[in-house]
Amino acid sequence: MRRVLTAKWCLAHLVVLAAILVMLRLGLWQWHRAESPTGGLQNYAYAFQWPLFAVFTIVVWIKTLIEELRRDPNKPRTAARPMPPDRDGVIRQPGLRVGVTTTVPDVDADDDEVQAWNARLAALNAAAAAVESRRAGR
Repeated sequence: MRRVLTAKWCLAHLVVLAAILVMLRLGLWQWHRAESPTGGLQNYAYAFQWPLFAVFTIVVWIKTLIEELRRDPNKPRTAARPMPPDRDGVIRQPGLRVGVTTTVPDVDADDDEVQAWNARLAALNAAAAAVESRRAGR
């Protein structure tokens, strides 16, 4: 229990308490705004939504405290899970958990579809270059 009463945790308690109070005050403000002559259904929805945010904050905070109290204080915290076993074709380096290498597919020079596609791309490129040269000539 003393772990959640250190200076760091006390500051966190105060921040969470302030956040909850702000959310409740925003809900009250939206309620008053909804009852004003310019208010509407959207303000009533916000008046209901802000207290739900506060309840969610309380639930998450309690779960965080329970998790901290269940944690063994002598066991160091680990940030990452262990890597899976080595496999062929898997790259391992810092910043990359698992990456699989692939080879570039071979394209046949006599493939009719590839030649037609490349001709289409060349025509589009030539048309774009012609438009650019006309614009530059103006």
